[in-house]
Amino acid sequence: MNPLPIDINERSNHFYELTWKEVQIPMRDGNYLAANLYQPNVDGSFPVIMTMCPYGKDLHFSQFAPANPTIAIEYTHSQDKGPLISWETPNPEFWVPQGYTVLRVDERGIGNSPGKLDILSNALKKDYYDAIEWAGTQPWSNGKIGLLGISYLAMSQWAVASEQPPHLACIIPWEGTVDYYAEFCYPGGIQANGFLSFWWKNGVLAHQYNPDGRFSEEQLQANRADFPEMVKNNPLRDQSWTNRFSDLNKVEVPLLSASNWFSAGMHTRGNFLGFQNAVSEHKWLEVHIGSHVGAFYTAQGRELQKKFLDYWLKGLDTGIMREPKVKLAIPRGGNNYTWRYENEYPLKRTQWTRFYLDASSNLLSQEPPQAKAQLCYEGDKECESKHWSKPFMVKEFSREENNSKRVLFETDPFDNETEILGPIKLRLWASSTTDDMDIFVSLRNIDSLGNEVVNSGALTEKFPISQGWLRASLRKTDDELSTEYKPYYTFDEVQKLVPGEVYCLDIEIWDSAIVVAIGNRLLLEIGSQNQSGCALLTQTGDDRVWDADITLYTGDEFDSYLLLPIIP
Repeated sequence: MNPLPIDINERSNHFYELTWKEVQIPMRDGNYLAANLYQPNVDGSFPVIMTMCPYGKDLHFSQFAPANPTIAIEYTHSQDKGPLISWETPNPEFWVPQGYTVLRVDERGIGNSPGKLDILSNALKKDYYDAIEWAGTQPWSNGKIGLLGISYLAMSQWAVASEQPPHLACIIPWEGTVDYYAEFCYPGGIQANGFLSFWWKNGVLAHQYNPDGRFSEEQLQANRADFPEMVKNNPLRDQSWTNRFSDLNKVEVPLLSASNWFSAGMHTRGNFLGFQNAVSEHKWLEVHIGSHVGAFYTAQGRELQKKFLDYWLKGLDTGIMREPKVKLAIPRGGNNYTWRYENEYPLKRTQWTRFYLDASSNLLSQEPPQAKAQLCYEGDKECESKHWSKPFMVKEFSREENNSKRVLFETDPFDNETEILGPIKLRLWASSTTDDMDIFVSLRNIDSLGNEVVNSGALTEKFPISQGWLRASLRKTDDELSTEYKPYYTFDEVQKLVPGEVYCLDIEIWDSAIVVAIGNRLLLEIGSQNQSGCALLTQTGDDRVWDADITLYTGDEFDSYLLLPIIP
């Protein structure tokens, strides 16, 4: 690619007037998808920014999922507003004046697109492929299609990019999962039904294709694949899952992967794995904090997006090829952070440091304990945590809470300011009174007064450093894909436990970052319940392992430890 150099005083902004209309995009099977085509009101061909999702192309941002009170708050605080802005999509009122065509597509079975609704499916990838190729050959298109969007609109980007449509020039998946099983529906192998059920009812079904309301509920049900039922009926990561999501070995287009340090249980993991494992020659990683959609619509976020898209879709030398590949927010608690550029992820200078658990003192220390010890906590037999999933309610963390269903381990106060950044792992030796156990883990930052230093995250302002999950019967890992700092679970085989037998479990705690102040402590919470800070991301289904009392073992051959990525 030979980009056109930009004079230092030349602006790439053009300020075209916007015009728009609905179009029908033909599919290979004779059906069509409805789309809104927003374009400059002049003759000529322009690069295309495209989205496809199940949220309804005509629905305004402020009207999406009205049962979610945070939507209105997000819109109020958004730097980007206007009559054409839609949830998690690029705003055509910004992009069209800059010399882009924006194509917002209702996926099959949604809005004005007839057909059977089957979200996050192999069929969706084929439809998206056809839509990209159609857009790439229209007279108003310069033949280069870029994908840009948040969450579901990022998940589908990863998926269609692995299909390699010829006119796809680049993607910007912003906070979007790659592996729907491990990152969205079954983190740690435990079904995360809390968000899924709410999202399916309020975010998807509300927009199913139903012209003039003439279809009965029975007809609507017959014209869709029930995604939550698919999730429930496929508890292992088999072909029914892998056919749906992206094969990163086939993602070759330039990409900008934008993640959020504080979205464990939803999107954080996918953006890191996408950046690390996509075979694209040209790829960048940006990691921010705060609201799930907020950073996308800021002037700073759009500047980054435009720098990337102007280069790959317009051929303008924006300088992005001379920038480091990684841009990281370095958080300090709350909404406080600074930016730093790096050349890789994880960072090569990471000091992988073990903090050993000591069950006799509840300490986390870099020195292994002198003697063996064990510590027990109870199962959630009363299913108490099943009732913590009321929409958008967050159970508060209390260090002083008398809770027999968890144990806490703490470090001594830190003598020096310490930066933790990257993947985190917990090795745990444990036994269960039953043939399985569900383990919930949170890592927290505690100040000198004993209060938690929380973080501004994707779904809450009270996010811990990070969280992890594991169903012990799904502990099997892939030795080729696992590393010392990140286990890769296969999730393809149930290996039940022998009650009372001790097992070594490597638990992935999702990537995160924090600067721990002098005098603060790290606190590791391990228990049988969903833990605070997770909002809707809860596991409350009937498949939960509720009755297992668990014993943890430390010392000598039981080298239970927390592996932290400390940055010098």
